[in-house]
Formats: sequence, C-alpha cells, structure tokens
Amino acid sequence: MRKFAVPKEFHDLAEKTVRDFGCELLNITFKIEKKIHVLRVIIDGEKASLNICADISRSLSIWLDEHEDILKCKSYNFEVSTPGEYRPLKTKKDFIKCINKLIFFETKTKASDGRKRYKGRVTAVTDEVISIYVEEESMAFDIVIADISKARIEYEL
Repeated sequence: MRKFAVPKEFHDLAEKTVRDFGCELLNITFKIEKKIHVLRVIIDGEKASLNICADISRSLSIWLDEHEDILKCKSYNFEVSTPGEYRPLKTKKDFIKCINKLIFFETKTKASDGRKRYKGRVTAVTDEVISIYVEEESMAFDIVIADISKARIEYEL
C-alpha cells in the first residue's frame, strides 16, 4: 500500500476545521487502496457523528476544489470518518477516555497463569498501568500498558 504526503496546508486546515466542529483530528492519510487514491480524515470526540463528518467533509472539499493541484493527483476519493466501533486503543490518553468502559485486552506476554486475554471495565489509568475489573470473575487486574499488544472498546447492548 503506497502512501503519499499530505500537504501541510491541508493538514493545518483540517486540524482547525475539525476543532471548530468540537472534535479532535486523529489522523490524515493519503494512499492507494484497491487501485484508487483515498484521502481520509479520521476524527473523534463526543460530538463526532455522521452529520459532523458530512459538515467537515463539505468544508474541506471547498478548499480541496480550490487547490486541486496541491495533491498532485487527478482523481481520488475523499472521506471524513470516525475510527469506528472497533478502534484500537494505544495511548494512555485513549485508555483514560475509557474509564468505566468495557475493554478487550490482549497482552504480549502471558501472565503467571498463562493468560493473555482480558475483558474488563477500566477502573484506573496511571502512566504505566491500566487497572481493570472483570465482573464475571469478580477480580481486578493491573495490566502494564507497554505489554498490551491489542486493546479495543467492547460495546455493550
């Protein structure tokens, strides 16, 4: 998958626009997917919704239309979206946002009992450790952030 540089002017505008709509810019990518160039802006935040994505897309599309030569690509798809329900969690900031939420974790190394997978509610986050409570087992666990290989929110019905 070949990636292309995102022009600084566009990145700066996208960051400001997303912030103006009360959201956070997570990432911008410009790459080829299935033989099609795709410019993708990923946003997040409590206000992030399908309508907000559409509004941000319309705002940024105006600038892209006026500066069509800046991407050096004649044809591309432009998307504004959220990371989705199975977004990976990677940083301390991600985990802090998940306090009191149900999270699935997989660790790089096995615990003394051979366990590598956990599904529990985040109760606390420090610089190095995430504390979770697994309701089914009535047990608390401390997981070292550096030892996490995968983590995502588990949505409850």
